[in-house]
Amino acid sequence: MPENVTLLNSMPVENIIHRTDSRPFSLYRTVVDEGESCALYLHCHSEAELFYLEQGSVDFQVESRSFSLRAGEGIFVPPGQIHSAVNRTDPTAPCCHRAVVFDLKLLEQSLPPRCQNYFAPLQLRRPDCVFPITSAKPENARLLTLLPAVFSLQEPELERYELSLMGTLLLCWQELYNLCFSRLSADPADNALQSEIQKSLEFLQRNFANPVTLAELSKQAGFSESYFCHSFKSCTGYTPFAYLNRLRILKSCELLTQTGKKITEIASLCGFNNVSYFNRTFYKMTGTSPSAYRRKQRHSLPMQSQ
Repeated sequence: MPENVTLLNSMPVENIIHRTDSRPFSLYRTVVDEGESCALYLHCHSEAELFYLEQGSVDFQVESRSFSLRAGEGIFVPPGQIHSAVNRTDPTAPCCHRAVVFDLKLLEQSLPPRCQNYFAPLQLRRPDCVFPITSAKPENARLLTLLPAVFSLQEPELERYELSLMGTLLLCWQELYNLCFSRLSADPADNALQSEIQKSLEFLQRNFANPVTLAELSKQAGFSESYFCHSFKSCTGYTPFAYLNRLRILKSCELLTQTGKKITEIASLCGFNNVSYFNRTFYKMTGTSPSAYRRKQRHSLPMQSQ
């Protein structure tokens, strides 16, 4: 294991803390310059995000998936997903978006223990928890009404109406659960399965930079290799080695952003013994090369707090 594993095990990729000791969330409003193609820079964080497009149109990218959003629409991005947005607005028209980035504990700790099933799928960072909130689907009507209410408060008003914001977020979460998370939640009988798979995830977090075999991973869960593969994908939405590669790329993003190490060294530190394979895997996941990602991070558009 590399000696700087402490740095690599830190999340998020984005070197910004979206919470304070008093508030486990941050509100943002970003006005994109006319003609600017980047509406939201490529980044990732350990908090969840509700994004709302106030004006304009964008292509919102979450790793390998793209969603076209128009004014009045939005998207929910679960923790640990690399995301960005390309401005598709007419060059002479404004583009403006808002976001609330929040620690899941903000909602979890306000609910009794029996409500933990409302958050279970997000604990495993499933990619199918990404949820576009578009007007094309009639079932999104309530969420489309709630989204502007999330951002109706200005920063000074939070001292008096913070509970109103939390209440609105809970209403949004209920809708997200009904429309998406409920079909991903494990039955109570499957809780033991998730617990065993979690042991494998923790093993990958500790050993992502080393060669990892299917036999080692299945042993962590106490399953046969074939049953482990099926169970792992059922719980996480990824095959074991797709999850491992994704974890390695997330860690490489941290080093590209936070250090001046050479790309070949970063590839090696993150478990890739072939820099060409690292470059291909990085591009497949992010849509850009490691060197371009590093440049974009250094010249990215900062999100502007309200």
